[in-house]
Amino acid sequence: MQSKSGQSAAKRAVELISSMRFAIALLVVLSIASIIGTVLTQDDPYPNYVNQFGPFWADIFRSLGLYNVYSAWWFMLILIFLVASISLCVIRNAPKMLADAKSWKDKVREGSLRAFHHKAEYSAAGTRAAATATLAAFVTKAGYKHVVRENDGATLISAKRGAMTKWGYISAHLAIVVICIGGLLDSNLPIKFQMWMFGKSPVNTSATISEISADHRLSASNPTFRGYAWVPEGQFVSTAILNQPSGSLIQDLPFSIQLNKFIVDYYTTGMPKLFASDIVVIDRETGQKIPARVEVNKPFTYKGVSIYQSSFQDGGSQMQMTAYPMTGDSAKSFPVNGTIGSSAPLQAPGADGDTIEFSDFRAINVENMADANGKPDVRGVAKTESLKEAFDERLGSGAKTSKPMQLHNIGPSVQYKIRGKDGQAREFNNYMLPVDMNGERVFLAGVRASPNDPFRYMRIPADSQDSIGEWMRLRAALEDPAVRAQAAARFALHSLPANEASLRDRLQDSASKVLTLFAARDDSVGRGA
Repeated sequence: MQSKSGQSAAKRAVELISSMRFAIALLVVLSIASIIGTVLTQDDPYPNYVNQFGPFWADIFRSLGLYNVYSAWWFMLILIFLVASISLCVIRNAPKMLADAKSWKDKVREGSLRAFHHKAEYSAAGTRAAATATLAAFVTKAGYKHVVRENDGATLISAKRGAMTKWGYISAHLAIVVICIGGLLDSNLPIKFQMWMFGKSPVNTSATISEISADHRLSASNPTFRGYAWVPEGQFVSTAILNQPSGSLIQDLPFSIQLNKFIVDYYTTGMPKLFASDIVVIDRETGQKIPARVEVNKPFTYKGVSIYQSSFQDGGSQMQMTAYPMTGDSAKSFPVNGTIGSSAPLQAPGADGDTIEFSDFRAINVENMADANGKPDVRGVAKTESLKEAFDERLGSGAKTSKPMQLHNIGPSVQYKIRGKDGQAREFNNYMLPVDMNGERVFLAGVRASPNDPFRYMRIPADSQDSIGEWMRLRAALEDPAVRAQAAARFALHSLPANEASLRDRLQDSASKVLTLFAARDDSVGRGA
């Protein structure tokens, strides 16, 4: 009895898994998960999600695997069950469908035909052979295949069409199975399998690649992976980095990638039109060198590994910068030196254990400088345009924008992070040359607290020497009470004659309070006012 009960339970389980309602339910859940993976940014640093959702929900979403949906264990489990469900469905139904497609259903009696709901009977004039030929010609013209059976002095014509539609049903189901298997192979399942079976674990230290042990490395025979490798010009790499929730795995490649030159070509407007990498692939077994060019959406494939150009940034330029204090009564600058991609302690007043991380350097930045982002000029200067320009602006494609485009290269920029002892960081993006903004030359200094946020820029006026020295001296002077008092006294002295001593004192006191308020150094002054 227990054996029959167990067989019955297994049979019911197979029936459930291979049923259409089970497969449809899995497809619905898979669709919802895919929508989440499309809407929610994947594989971002965890602090970004904390800033976006807060610590409580960020931790819940991480436990559910929503930050890496397509590699989450439950997503892969759904794919496995979906493959099993559709495969069982095809295994159960395909033989019946193929047999039905081949069968002519000609083993039927006259009484069974009369029992059909849809039937018609009539008497045909002429001989049975003539009627058979007429009916055969009719079904053939209607697109049916037919056979004629003679049995016990009776003639049966059996016709059918649409037998190939059975293959469409089978092919559609097999296509879903192939897609799901591809999704499993393209996910982290092979990597997870190696971690479970061979004890591979992510590394979360800052050790160099050569110092990382085999416990954190995947062999070159790994069937599928998706990683990245930064290659500076003139150097080569033979490994790729595979990001994991708790660190990174090192993927050994069957070859080395050497970057000879990174090429950027521009249109006459200053917009880039080509990003290309001239590389040399060096086979680690034979030493053969294969030159190739990799462009955006034009990968190079060798030994089953496709090399894409996904992004670019500075490969290690030596930076020599001048920093200015933004607090205190000193305008004295100090040097900050480093290499793009590295970090160093910040040697600045008040920098208690802070470090500076040099992220990127761009020699060319092309921006649209048309009338303050396309808005009307605040100075009211009329912009004349020809009749052709007026028609081109208002007619043509509905996808066009009527905002003017004035593309200009506004010069180099440097991007870096200031990270405190608590691990929190703010990111900065500073342009090295002054930019014309509404007729004024200003330096742009951007800051953001999260990589998901846009940079918020402060505009620092440029002086006659195209530097920020004058503005920095003004800022430092406003921080110094003695300088503010001296400026108030000079203002009062030049504003009133000497015989108005009492009025001059009151004017000096008012000017001193205004400067203090402007410097935001004494809240009591604001409350008293």
